[in-house]
Amino acid sequence: MDIKGRPTMFVAILALAVLLFGMEGRSEAVEPVSGKWIGGGSLGFISNTTDGTVFAFNLNFDRFLNEQISLGPLVQLGFSGDLTQTGVSGQGKYWFDLPGTSERLKAAFEGGIGFIHASQDRDDTSFLIPIGASLYYWTTDSLSLGATFLLNFTDLDVGFGNDTNIMPALAFGVRF
Repeated sequence: MDIKGRPTMFVAILALAVLLFGMEGRSEAVEPVSGKWIGGGSLGFISNTTDGTVFAFNLNFDRFLNEQISLGPLVQLGFSGDLTQTGVSGQGKYWFDLPGTSERLKAAFEGGIGFIHASQDRDDTSFLIPIGASLYYWTTDSLSLGATFLLNFTDLDVGFGNDTNIMPALAFGVRF
């Protein structure tokens, strides 16, 4: 990989590495607790972008108002050969335990609002409304593995009739 040709992707991968390894010694529990922050990162794909299906890197942070409700930012980065896409939104999530899992398996419904910027043939910035669901399994008190599916509603138009309205996204990641 030529770092000169892909500085945005290099920065995203570096940020994930710093985020994951920088939190290694943290002793707080990941269990949703009122007033606590939980962060995470994930890798996956966003489809139906102005350049088809692209590689995705996401960062999210949640501050829990109580054990079921959290608020926080979501950053979605999408990359392909000639597309760089950045979405930032504020997300609200409703979390719940799945029965019979000793409170280790949690699901969340989420929705938010923000903006998205795409650079391809020309640049465009539009609104972003991501809604979806997540499923996370707490492997320890300080680490969970999971998946998130989002439908990103937007109105990007970067020229040549390749605009997009709904971009499904699937990502797999960790929370700590």
